[in-house]
Amino acid sequence: MSNSYYDLFLTLHVTDEVRDVLPALFNQLGFEGFVEEDNGFHCYIKHDLYTESVHDQAVVILDTVFNAPDAVTSRTELVERNWNEEWEKTIQPIWVTDTLVIAPTWSPVDATPGRIVLVIDPKMSFGTGYHETTRLMLRMMQDHIPPDSAVLDVGTGTGVLAIAAVKLGARHAIGVDIDEWSADNGNENIERNRLEGKVDIRIGSLDVVSEPVFDVILANIIRSTILELLPAMLGKLTPNGMLFLSGLMLDDQSPIEEALRAQSCIVTGVLRENEWIGMMAQKHSVAG
Repeated sequence: MSNSYYDLFLTLHVTDEVRDVLPALFNQLGFEGFVEEDNGFHCYIKHDLYTESVHDQAVVILDTVFNAPDAVTSRTELVERNWNEEWEKTIQPIWVTDTLVIAPTWSPVDATPGRIVLVIDPKMSFGTGYHETTRLMLRMMQDHIPPDSAVLDVGTGTGVLAIAAVKLGARHAIGVDIDEWSADNGNENIERNRLEGKVDIRIGSLDVVSEPVFDVILANIIRSTILELLPAMLGKLTPNGMLFLSGLMLDDQSPIEEALRAQSCIVTGVLRENEWIGMMAQKHSVAG
């Protein structure tokens, strides 16, 4: 088999939902890497795997899922290119705060006293700390994760937030995700951080969580999914428990706040980075 690759550039409106869905769907067709640009994505696949059938399936996905049948705007052959090596060069340590850093194994950061290092090797170039919403969640969590708490991470991806919760003092964290790649990647990252037995990754949504209550629930997912799952998430939150939300843009704040108020929750904080926001809320304790 040839070692050369095709670089397909897809001109797409970049949203958080596209970031989550596109790599998962194209990975099933044989694409190995994805790099985001301002106006779309570079998608990499081995030359011999890019058949006419794969092309047709890609176009169907772009049409039916993203309403963008003409998104493939260029195809470039990259001869004898080591995609993994090239991609790894783009994933470097990200300092979320002065003391909290996300680092891949190929660019390690020393865990000196007072420093929290999250060792995350992603299978795709998402969930690495490069996106604003991940950083917003971690900044909120750093100051507000209760010691010895039980944490649920909805839409866990690489497991970065569940892993961070335990390193920030939680007793145990469960991460759930509907994408099957999350289990492999998340469990690999749990091992890298030596948190076996303290972080548990499961495939599915809230239906795979039999545990009745949690002190903290994390959800870095899109607005529509947050609104859909909010009653069920709050049903698993202890009285006075904390809810951390992101995957949200500026114009999402009002509808999310309204939904939280309707569920007797108090918004306790909002952080912003560029056009993205993170929100903290507390479940109101009903007096007996």
